[in-house]
Amino acid sequence: MQQTAELTDRRFSDELLDLARGTGFRDPFFDALRRRRLSRAAVKRWAIEASLVVRDFTRFISALHANCPYRDAQQLLAENLWEEHGHGHEARDHYQLIRRMARRLGATDAELDHAAPLPATTDYINACFKLTRDGAFLDGLTAIGVGLESFMPRFFGALADELQAQFDLAPEDVAYLLVHVGEDAEHARRSLEMLDKYATDEAQKASARRALMEMLAAKHRFAEAVYAHCASL
Repeated sequence: MQQTAELTDRRFSDELLDLARGTGFRDPFFDALRRRRLSRAAVKRWAIEASLVVRDFTRFISALHANCPYRDAQQLLAENLWEEHGHGHEARDHYQLIRRMARRLGATDAELDHAAPLPATTDYINACFKLTRDGAFLDGLTAIGVGLESFMPRFFGALADELQAQFDLAPEDVAYLLVHVGEDAEHARRSLEMLDKYATDEAQKASARRALMEMLAAKHRFAEAVYAHCASL
């Protein structure tokens, strides 16, 4: 009887998280970094490539907001967007923070301004636009809230520790990573609440599951391609 109750009380967000974890994906860049197999040049190139995604992340959130029919979810997205822009302080803008990290790893402003994205990076950005701008709101929220933000706090926290230990970076140099440890944990929690509240029928849930798998596939291709490009540097 207790087992039946637990199954009945299982939330849709729990299913989505299990689905994402079930891929068993391990980021090859982080594995290599943790084993101290990456040069500073390799990590610099990774940061440059990541900055190209971060530059467009506010547009993904804006697209979600434009498609959102729910006032409380609009509020969440508006807060998320404000945080991405550093609460109005240019120096705390997330894109400026990742540029600072890349510069501390040796990148120049010219490299950051004129970097040509890898094909997988372009594909990843296009996938994010497709899911947030062209799909149903709940699909986009699943893709971002579960596919991306739910994993960022733990991953970015560990990444910040490794970069500080190996490349003599100060906490302020990895502020882009550290700010997501707190902010994205809250974003993900509230996004999951919205999914549980508004994904009420099986058609919506099935579509959200497909969106999540599409996002994860694009993210994994991006991670593998960037690692392959950086590992030889």
